[in-house]
Amino acid sequence: MKLISTLFVLFAALLTNCQDQVQSSEIIKIEFGTSFGMCAGYCTQILTISDGEVSKIVTPRSDKNLKERVCSDSFSDFGALTSKVDISKFLALDETIGCPDCADGGAEWIEITTPEGSKKVTYEFQKEPEAVRSFIDDLRELYDHLAECE
Repeated sequence: MKLISTLFVLFAALLTNCQDQVQSSEIIKIEFGTSFGMCAGYCTQILTISDGEVSKIVTPRSDKNLKERVCSDSFSDFGALTSKVDISKFLALDETIGCPDCADGGAEWIEITTPEGSKKVTYEFQKEPEAVRSFIDDLRELYDHLAECE
């Protein structure tokens, strides 16, 4: 019985270790968004990046004259983008960092999806954690590239 228990613990440790080593080439999708609670106009914007496409959705808060807008473009550099992601550092982040959108400062978030699932990290607008600095400029550049949605 002791041998079975020991084998079970070793097997569980092996599985846990494998999940911590998810490689960036396994990233299926990256989403990046901003939101502002006290806002008029388009207050929530979501950028979705996958292999071959980037799209952006902008959503108004409560203005009945504005409609949700969607724009997209082809994207061939998904592999280059995901190679900049240190997935283990990203997975180690808290889900909420700082006080996003406190005092109408706005919030930013990044969600990364792999075959094992997804993780979303929300932080104060323009105050990204160190773990995403290697690729945040690329996300912001794509976000600005699709500005015609606004």
